[in-house]
Amino acid sequence: MKIITDENKIEEILNRGTEDIIDRDSLKKKLMSGKRLNIKFGIDPTGPKIHLGRASVLMKLRDFQDLGHKIIFIIGNFTALIGDASDKDSIRKPLTEKEIKENVKHYLKQIGMILDLSKIEVKYNKDWFGKMKTIDIIKLSMNFTAQQMIQRRNFKERWDSEKPIGVHELLYPLLQGYDSVVLKSDLELGGFDQLFNLKAGRELQKTFNQEPQDVMTVKMLYGLDGRKMSTSWGNVINILDEPKDMFGKLMSLQDELVPDYFESCTRIPMVQVNQFKQNLLEKTVNPKELKKILAKEIIAYFYGHKKAEEAEKEFEKVHENKELPTEIEEISINENIIDAQDLLVRIGFANSKSEAKRLIEQNGARIINGNESKNISLGLIEIKKGMIVQAGKRHFKKIV
Repeated sequence: MKIITDENKIEEILNRGTEDIIDRDSLKKKLMSGKRLNIKFGIDPTGPKIHLGRASVLMKLRDFQDLGHKIIFIIGNFTALIGDASDKDSIRKPLTEKEIKENVKHYLKQIGMILDLSKIEVKYNKDWFGKMKTIDIIKLSMNFTAQQMIQRRNFKERWDSEKPIGVHELLYPLLQGYDSVVLKSDLELGGFDQLFNLKAGRELQKTFNQEPQDVMTVKMLYGLDGRKMSTSWGNVINILDEPKDMFGKLMSLQDELVPDYFESCTRIPMVQVNQFKQNLLEKTVNPKELKKILAKEIIAYFYGHKKAEEAEKEFEKVHENKELPTEIEEISINENIIDAQDLLVRIGFANSKSEAKRLIEQNGARIINGNESKNISLGLIEIKKGMIVQAGKRHFKKIV
């Protein structure tokens, strides 16, 4: 495949949704040279689903792929045993090998929703780390000091607040950096919070007499609760979410986040994105209308325009016209009378009775019976076939 060196396209890739580039001049020169670059991206299978925060990096990789460059995709089936501490304020629970294998099963299908799998090279870092000896790890660690590790932002915060820092966590940047040595990568992409790890790759490549890779980090994408989008926090929009669920989640975004989502998760021209941002600042547009455009663009990227249109119509039916969803999952309850908390746990609207109690006390659940609708109260509920239980704005179950 011919390498595309169109300067306008390259500038778009360098600017859109990026936070840091080290070294920008070096990277642009490489991209303009016509040389096919080895572009590295690694992902630890910490959960079975890929969310939009990670997808935004994959979309950037797709941009490079469309220019003709080689994408080397590392699935961290070894590093996931440690876990990247880049965004963690406490020691994360390590995954078991069984959990990692289960998560890996689902990754390639999702990656293929964004990247052309026939043109990427997939690597598993257990293939080389599983063969390394203890002395090799010790030699790698000699390239960094304890002070360097502790001074990274989140470790320093944990140190200052006397929260534990596992010695194993200090190894993670070394391992991610060594991946770059193995692959002789020219460029590595990652999230903004991974900058320390990406720079470790540059240092180790120098040690192994390789030209240091350039580094590109993308802007952090904030989740539904305003924090960084993270599987462990549950504030995510997954690319495998049903279109109607994805539409509803995107409609619940904080208004100020909408331009960032347009920039990172769509390929609408930046001229239009900047206009949307200006319209929001000047309050010349209803944020709800922009969210509809955003939701349709993101859903169309993964599922096509027809599914996006259907998701919009379903949203308007339920949330604007106050009608019931077209399809409601059915669930069987054999009891004639059941405790309200038990009901919400049984049908999956709460993970525990205490969570169900909070939902009820916040008037977050109700029963719809024909034309009647009322909030669920603590205590016993009489079960009637055909009744519908609703939690929040988007979740419905029908009792059969």
